[in-house]
Amino acid sequence: MIALRSDGARIFVTVLLVYVAFWNPWLQFSNSDNFVDAAVSLVDTGRWGLAHWRLYDGKDTATARDGRVVPGVPFGTALVIAPLYATWRAAGGAAAEGWTGLETVNAVVILLLCAPAMALTAVQVAWLAGWLGAARRGRVLAGLVFALGTQAFQFGTMLTKESLTALAVTLAVRLAVDADTARRRAAAGALAGAAVLLTHSAAVLPLMLACVVAIRGGWRNAGAFVLGGLPAALVLAAYDTWLFGAPWHTSYSAITGLATEFITPKPAIVADLLIGPRGGLVLYAPFLLMAVPALTAAWRGARRAEAALTIAFVAALLVIGASWQSQFADRASWSHGLGARHLFPALPLLAAFTGAVLERLGRRALLVVAVPSLVCGYLGAQAGFAPVPNALPYALKTFVSGTGMGVLFKEALPAWTGLDTLHTVVARPDVSARDLLARLPTREGLTLTLHQALFFLLNALALLGVGRLVARVWRERRVEVPACAS
Repeated sequence: MIALRSDGARIFVTVLLVYVAFWNPWLQFSNSDNFVDAAVSLVDTGRWGLAHWRLYDGKDTATARDGRVVPGVPFGTALVIAPLYATWRAAGGAAAEGWTGLETVNAVVILLLCAPAMALTAVQVAWLAGWLGAARRGRVLAGLVFALGTQAFQFGTMLTKESLTALAVTLAVRLAVDADTARRRAAAGALAGAAVLLTHSAAVLPLMLACVVAIRGGWRNAGAFVLGGLPAALVLAAYDTWLFGAPWHTSYSAITGLATEFITPKPAIVADLLIGPRGGLVLYAPFLLMAVPALTAAWRGARRAEAALTIAFVAALLVIGASWQSQFADRASWSHGLGARHLFPALPLLAAFTGAVLERLGRRALLVVAVPSLVCGYLGAQAGFAPVPNALPYALKTFVSGTGMGVLFKEALPAWTGLDTLHTVVARPDVSARDLLARLPTREGLTLTLHQALFFLLNALALLGVGRLVARVWRERRVEVPACAS
């Protein structure tokens, strides 16, 4: 008897279905504005720059030496989007003009790139958990709880660099620790370099992985890794020199209207990133605490290099993220979700370490650590982009006003159909919760309630359909293998 589906395929399909059900098609995040605008501008004008920056007030843009307005965020994500848009234009598609055009590109990119990338990352987390000693139960739990119990849930439903970065990081680590040929080591270096082009703070990863490869197989093996990552390093150095004057002057140093530098991280911001309400890593994903005993065991056993890599990567991202935010505030901000966005590139590695611990937990203990993580993941995904430093109150408010629906059903569909609901009305800046309550006994209030009930029903049916598909995916299907004739 043989199983027809692998666990990796099951994890991918499960996560992708959930992400699509919680699809957030809106263009709300200034980073996303830059990514889409840069890709569209490159294809339509043949010139690197932002042709539509006035539509989003130039947020997160940078000013180059020649005066052109360019993305203030890493350019890697825009370069990934550009071929998709170029294919659309080559096929006769209309140019993305105005805000509606940019938002359409954003919505399609989420479904074609971001959601699949994060689903594939969950598969890599499961593989890494197995590499670190987890059996089947632990591998599956690590992959699924990472995908649905961390900020990955939100990032997989909207356009951010984190989904692509997470995939590049996990693939690079997988190839580096399991490399048996120079080609695989070079591929690991190339992927680590790609992670840096997507998220500059990941620049510490290639250095750490090179050390791991060198410790495991010597400096000759590390040379193949370095050669694989060298093109990305040269591209980044050339880009920064071309636009900002020196290889060490990144786009962040030229963000319009900001003077930035490295400063000592403020303790309150470090605490916020780890345990505080403004994006606390383990506050919103407490299952990650299970990585602590696993890291300890790995340090004492055969996976010391992997444990050191993970701890060092988390620490480096914590220092970099806290230092950046310490320039502008006394408390953490800009997480825009229930989790520490600056620490996210290391989350897949931490989640992989939890597998060996999660598989040994009984049902009650597992529920204690996993359910709060899944609840927070759901709250963040259904809230979508949070335009406030402290996302938890915002997520809870949208949960109440939107009756638990995802962004697609509580905001996008009402906007596309022109049917106002209780949530869309109270979301207006000129309507308070008290104003909405006063409208409930009126005919308008009844209409709004009925519209909201309609979309709630559609959302419930969609989730029911996803649940049935997921149950079918995980149902063991076996076929009898006939015995060979003697």
